[in-house]
Amino acid sequence: MKKKPGLFSLILLLIMAAIVPVNHAFGKEEGEITVTSKVVNVREGAGLSFPIVKKLAKGESYPIIKEEGDWFEIRIDSNETGWVANWLVERKSGTAFAKKGSGQGTITGSSVRVRTGPGTTFQTVGSLTRGTAVDIIEKNQNWIKIKTADFDGWVSSDYLKIEAASGSTVKNDDNNKQESAKESVKTGVTLVDRLNVRSEASKSGSTLGKLNKNTSVTVHRIKNDWAEIDFQGGQGWVAVSYLQMSEDKAKTAMAPAADTARVTASRLHVRKDASLSAKIIGSVNKDETYSILKTKGKMTQIQLSNGQKGWVVSWYLEKEHVEEPKKKKLHIEGNKITIIHDGTILRSSPNGNAGIVRQANAGETFPVIGMEGDWYSIKVKGGKTAYVAGWIVTLEGNSEQIQRPGVETYIKGKTIVIDPGHGGRDSGTIGVGGTLEKNLTIRTAELLRDKLQAAGAKVILTRSGNTYVPLSSRVGTSHIHDADAFISLHYDSTMDQITSGITTYYYHDYQQGLASALAHSFGSTMQVNNRGSRYGNYHVIRENKRVATLIELGYLSNPVEELTITSNEYQEGITSAIYNGLARYFK
Repeated sequence: MKKKPGLFSLILLLIMAAIVPVNHAFGKEEGEITVTSKVVNVREGAGLSFPIVKKLAKGESYPIIKEEGDWFEIRIDSNETGWVANWLVERKSGTAFAKKGSGQGTITGSSVRVRTGPGTTFQTVGSLTRGTAVDIIEKNQNWIKIKTADFDGWVSSDYLKIEAASGSTVKNDDNNKQESAKESVKTGVTLVDRLNVRSEASKSGSTLGKLNKNTSVTVHRIKNDWAEIDFQGGQGWVAVSYLQMSEDKAKTAMAPAADTARVTASRLHVRKDASLSAKIIGSVNKDETYSILKTKGKMTQIQLSNGQKGWVVSWYLEKEHVEEPKKKKLHIEGNKITIIHDGTILRSSPNGNAGIVRQANAGETFPVIGMEGDWYSIKVKGGKTAYVAGWIVTLEGNSEQIQRPGVETYIKGKTIVIDPGHGGRDSGTIGVGGTLEKNLTIRTAELLRDKLQAAGAKVILTRSGNTYVPLSSRVGTSHIHDADAFISLHYDSTMDQITSGITTYYYHDYQQGLASALAHSFGSTMQVNNRGSRYGNYHVIRENKRVATLIELGYLSNPVEELTITSNEYQEGITSAIYNGLARYFK
């Protein structure tokens, strides 16, 4: 009788299955999920089109095997797995969603404000001087959360140099040699129109978009005649031959060598590290002067006479030369403020009880001559000086906008669902320069989420990353979480390349108040044309039983506006405007 060759193989597989731990069959576990909805369907695959294999009840927990887009594969029992949507569950281990940073950074500005959240809307908790070393907690496109010995908070990424990891290298694809990847940040200006930005340092790299002539870019490194630049919230590559490079930012941002301090204690210990428990390596005496290298918390690093470096307690030092961190008015002189509301009172001094100089109406502009606290000093007709509260006007230029303290109190505790339009196979509109709407909406959504979370709101995104989510599921997310506000983010397009502006839509009467508050905020703060709030028949607001709005945040079909709305400045401004509009609505 002839032997069946498959029988032996089958027996061998069964033996191996008994020996190999179950964990190996399912892959490495990555934390646990807890069901937050009343009933959650478990499906055969990562998508709503797959059959339902099981239903889970609220409060049940299951181990995660892997994550794919907006779906978790979970282990149901010892030999069964399935997929659940991440917007219906909560991950116990938040590591996959956290934007955690690592390492240290150094403050490069002379007097950098630390805020309670990622935006100028948030209150100031302190300030840091140039050269202060900080620990990095997390970061987004424009802001970095830092920690010092005294406090933690957010600072603008423009004023923080992130220390590169020592010895880090990248692989050169052309010759397989290792080259240094140490970051040397420079700026450049494009020399040609419609310059291709590519995904790789090669002409064969896919085109991410285009830049117009005279566009300023941040350059991180040069590789094989290609420059890596910041582009649309990520990085891209352009040919170096089409850039005019400027000086290295890192060099100009270093603390001046002339900063010195005099010892005020009779005898002061010098320690090896920035800690009072660190090893003592020497001492300095009263009235001796030393160069300041950097500051970390309550400790300052100084240069000793023998060339050695050490740390001393900061309060026993008296700085003898410090670069001027003040003169705040230097940042606003020459700018203009615009009155937001009719009947705004201009006062004789920076105080709400001061005498009235005159009243101004919405749209009037005045030159700014200075700032005292949260009040602008301005010139009115006849050359007279008057004062106006900074939070009831808009300021032209790049200076930060003053906000009335306590705005975040209106947002704290609210549940807000942010819906980044399109995703996955649905790219949305494509800009003249190649910008994909789906990429821009997720970029805007993440910046807005960070601001709202910092104010204490519970924020849910209908999608994370480049994934497709059906419209019904987006609305379902709003209902499941009983959203206090649902905001769908989009960018517009039309055949007419001149059309521009922001449009805010509502469908039901109960949604009109939110749309109106947001439109008012855009009109008060954004330089892009504000088209106001209006009725719109869109699924995510029509079928939504919660207060919801859909916003078209600008026209990608307009080549000039495309360059504006993809800039860091616009993304920061538009998310701050939405944040302030929500505060106005909840107030």
